[in-house]
Amino acid sequence: MGRKEIAHVYNIAPTAVSDRWIPRGTLSYEDAVIVSGKPFWPGGLVVDLALPAGGRGRQLDVGRLETIEQAQGAGVRPKSKGELPCVVGLQEVAEVFGVDPVKASQATKSAQGMLPPADYELSGSPLWLLETILAGAEHTEQVSKDAKRNPGEWKLRAEVVEDLKTGRYAGPGSMIKERGKKAAEGGAAPVDS
Repeated sequence: MGRKEIAHVYNIAPTAVSDRWIPRGTLSYEDAVIVSGKPFWPGGLVVDLALPAGGRGRQLDVGRLETIEQAQGAGVRPKSKGELPCVVGLQEVAEVFGVDPVKASQATKSAQGMLPPADYELSGSPLWLLETILAGAEHTEQVSKDAKRNPGEWKLRAEVVEDLKTGRYAGPGSMIKERGKKAAEGGAAPVDS
Protein backbone atom coordinates (compact mmCIF):
# COMPACT_ATOMS: atom_id res chain seq x y z
CA MET A 1 0.00 0.00 0.00
CA GLY A 2 1.07 3.54 -0.72
CA ARG A 3 0.17 6.65 1.24
CA LYS A 4 -3.23 7.01 -0.46
CA GLU A 5 -4.27 3.41 0.25
CA ILE A 6 -3.15 3.67 3.88
CA ALA A 7 -5.06 6.93 4.26
CA HIS A 8 -8.12 5.30 2.70
CA VAL A 9 -8.20 2.28 5.02
CA TYR A 10 -7.52 4.37 8.13
CA ASN A 11 -9.77 7.29 7.16
CA ILE A 12 -7.01 9.90 7.42
CA ALA A 13 -5.50 12.46 5.05
CA PRO A 14 -2.75 11.04 2.81
CA THR A 15 -0.39 13.69 4.15
CA ALA A 16 -0.86 12.31 7.69
CA VAL A 17 1.22 9.27 6.74
CA SER A 18 4.35 11.28 5.96
CA ASP A 19 3.62 14.24 8.27
CA ARG A 20 2.64 12.29 11.42
CA TRP A 21 3.07 8.53 11.12
CA ILE A 22 6.64 8.57 9.80
CA PRO A 23 8.00 11.16 12.29
CA ARG A 24 6.27 9.37 15.20
CA GLY A 25 7.67 6.00 14.16
CA THR A 26 4.28 4.43 13.43
CA LEU A 27 5.65 3.61 9.96
CA SER A 28 9.22 3.64 8.71
CA TYR A 29 10.63 4.13 5.24
CA GLU A 30 12.99 1.24 6.02
CA ASP A 31 9.94 -1.06 6.02
CA ALA A 32 8.84 0.17 2.58
CA VAL A 33 9.96 -0.67 -0.92
CA ILE A 34 10.80 2.45 -2.88
CA VAL A 35 9.42 2.40 -6.42
CA SER A 36 9.79 5.42 -8.72
CA GLY A 37 10.60 7.58 -5.71
CA LYS A 38 7.52 6.59 -3.70
CA PRO A 39 7.28 4.32 -0.63
CA PHE A 40 5.01 1.29 -0.66
CA TRP A 41 4.48 -0.81 2.47
CA PRO A 42 3.47 -4.49 2.71
CA GLY A 43 -0.28 -4.88 3.32
CA GLY A 44 0.06 -7.11 6.38
CA LEU A 45 2.35 -4.58 8.04
CA VAL A 46 -0.19 -1.82 7.39
CA VAL A 47 -3.07 -3.92 8.75
CA ASP A 48 -1.10 -4.71 11.92
CA LEU A 49 -0.91 -0.97 12.72
CA ALA A 50 -4.60 -0.95 13.68
CA LEU A 51 -5.45 -0.37 17.31
CA PRO A 52 -8.13 -2.53 18.97
CA ALA A 53 -11.61 -1.94 17.52
CA GLY A 54 -13.77 0.58 19.34
CA GLY A 55 -10.86 2.51 20.78
CA ARG A 56 -9.42 5.86 19.85
CA GLY A 57 -6.69 6.25 17.29
CA ARG A 58 -5.82 4.10 14.28
CA GLN A 59 -9.04 2.29 13.38
CA LEU A 60 -8.91 0.07 10.32
CA ASP A 61 -11.90 0.22 7.97
CA VAL A 62 -12.17 -3.47 7.06
CA GLY A 63 -14.64 -2.80 4.21
CA ARG A 64 -12.23 -0.39 2.54
CA LEU A 65 -9.37 -2.81 3.06
CA GLU A 66 -11.33 -5.60 1.39
CA THR A 67 -12.10 -3.33 -1.59
CA ILE A 68 -8.40 -2.55 -2.07
CA GLU A 69 -7.42 -6.21 -1.69
CA GLN A 70 -10.03 -7.27 -4.27
CA ALA A 71 -8.85 -4.60 -6.72
CA GLN A 72 -5.26 -5.81 -6.33
CA GLY A 73 -6.14 -9.49 -6.42
CA ALA A 74 -4.37 -9.86 -3.08
CA GLY A 75 -4.38 -13.37 -1.68
CA VAL A 76 -1.88 -12.81 1.12
CA ARG A 77 -0.89 -10.00 3.46
CA PRO A 78 2.90 -9.81 3.53
CA LYS A 79 4.35 -8.27 6.68
CA SER A 80 7.83 -7.38 5.45
CA LYS A 81 9.25 -5.94 2.24
CA GLY A 82 11.33 -9.10 1.87
CA GLU A 83 8.10 -11.02 1.21
CA LEU A 84 7.17 -8.76 -1.72
CA PRO A 85 8.03 -9.61 -5.33
CA CYS A 86 10.19 -7.17 -7.29
CA VAL A 87 7.93 -4.26 -8.28
CA VAL A 88 8.87 -1.51 -10.73
CA GLY A 89 7.40 1.81 -11.78
CA LEU A 90 7.96 4.10 -14.75
CA GLN A 91 11.41 5.25 -13.64
CA GLU A 92 12.68 1.69 -13.26
CA VAL A 93 11.05 0.58 -16.53
CA ALA A 94 12.84 3.44 -18.29
CA GLU A 95 16.16 2.26 -16.83
CA VAL A 96 15.45 -1.38 -17.71
CA PHE A 97 15.10 -0.38 -21.38
CA GLY A 98 17.57 2.52 -21.44
CA VAL A 99 15.04 5.22 -22.36
CA ASP A 100 13.88 8.53 -20.94
CA PRO A 101 11.12 8.26 -18.27
CA VAL A 102 8.89 10.47 -20.45
CA LYS A 103 9.07 7.82 -23.20
CA ALA A 104 8.19 5.13 -20.66
CA SER A 105 5.16 7.16 -19.59
CA GLN A 106 4.10 7.65 -23.22
CA ALA A 107 4.50 3.91 -23.82
CA THR A 108 1.78 3.18 -21.24
CA LYS A 109 -0.66 4.97 -23.56
CA SER A 110 0.66 3.38 -26.76
CA ALA A 111 -2.04 2.02 -29.06
CA GLN A 112 0.31 -0.86 -29.91
CA GLY A 113 0.41 -1.97 -26.29
CA MET A 114 4.12 -1.22 -26.09
CA LEU A 115 4.20 -2.01 -22.37
CA PRO A 116 2.03 -4.62 -20.70
CA PRO A 117 -0.86 -3.28 -18.63
CA ALA A 118 0.23 -2.33 -15.11
CA ASP A 119 -0.26 -5.03 -12.50
CA TYR A 120 -1.26 -2.42 -9.93
CA GLU A 121 -2.30 1.22 -9.69
CA LEU A 122 -1.22 2.41 -6.24
CA SER A 123 -1.24 5.98 -4.98
CA GLY A 124 -1.76 7.17 -8.55
CA SER A 125 1.23 5.29 -9.97
CA PRO A 126 1.26 2.37 -12.41
CA LEU A 127 3.32 -0.50 -10.99
CA TRP A 128 4.42 -3.75 -12.61
CA LEU A 129 5.91 -6.93 -11.32
CA LEU A 130 9.39 -7.06 -12.85
CA GLU A 131 8.43 -10.47 -14.25
CA THR A 132 5.52 -8.87 -16.16
CA ILE A 133 7.90 -6.38 -17.79
CA LEU A 134 10.38 -9.13 -18.65
CA ALA A 135 7.65 -11.37 -20.09
CA GLY A 136 6.64 -8.54 -22.45
CA ALA A 137 10.19 -7.31 -23.20
CA GLU A 138 10.44 -8.87 -26.66
CA HIS A 139 7.17 -7.24 -27.71
CA THR A 140 8.26 -3.89 -26.23
CA GLU A 141 11.55 -4.00 -28.13
CA GLN A 142 9.80 -4.91 -31.39
CA VAL A 143 7.18 -2.17 -31.09
CA SER A 144 9.94 0.38 -30.41
CA LYS A 145 11.69 -0.65 -33.65
CA ASP A 146 8.45 -0.27 -35.62
CA ALA A 147 7.42 3.06 -34.05
CA LYS A 148 7.27 5.92 -36.52
CA ARG A 149 6.06 8.66 -34.20
CA ASN A 150 8.39 8.16 -31.28
CA PRO A 151 11.57 6.60 -32.65
CA GLY A 152 14.23 5.29 -30.39
CA GLU A 153 15.07 1.71 -29.76
CA TRP A 154 14.34 0.15 -26.42
CA LYS A 155 16.91 -2.47 -25.42
CA LEU A 156 16.65 -4.65 -22.35
CA ARG A 157 19.59 -3.91 -20.04
CA ALA A 158 20.53 -7.13 -18.24
CA GLU A 159 22.65 -5.35 -15.61
CA VAL A 160 19.68 -3.20 -14.50
CA VAL A 161 17.41 -6.25 -14.38
CA GLU A 162 19.97 -8.10 -12.25
CA ASP A 163 20.32 -5.14 -9.86
CA LEU A 164 16.53 -4.98 -9.46
CA LYS A 165 16.25 -8.73 -8.85
CA THR A 166 19.02 -8.74 -6.25
CA GLY A 167 17.94 -5.57 -4.44
CA ARG A 168 21.10 -3.66 -5.45
CA TYR A 169 19.33 -1.20 -7.76
CA ALA A 170 20.38 2.37 -6.90
CA GLY A 171 19.27 4.15 -10.08
CA PRO A 172 16.48 6.65 -10.73
CA GLY A 173 13.45 6.03 -8.54
CA SER A 174 15.37 4.21 -5.80
CA MET A 175 15.18 7.14 -3.39
CA ILE A 176 12.23 9.06 -2.00
CA LYS A 177 11.91 12.52 -3.46
CA GLU A 178 11.24 15.01 -0.70
CA ARG A 179 8.45 17.51 -1.21
CA GLY A 180 7.70 20.93 0.22
CA LYS A 181 10.18 22.57 2.62
CA LYS A 182 12.34 19.43 2.85
CA ALA A 183 12.89 19.46 -0.91
CA ALA A 184 14.08 23.06 -0.79
CA GLU A 185 16.48 22.19 2.02
CA GLY A 186 18.16 19.15 0.59
CA GLY A 187 16.56 16.97 -2.07
CA ALA A 188 16.05 13.26 -1.68
CA ALA A 189 15.99 11.03 1.35
CA PRO A 190 18.18 7.99 0.92
CA VAL A 191 16.37 4.77 1.74
CA ASP A 192 17.42 1.18 1.25
CA SER A 193 14.85 -0.60 -0.88
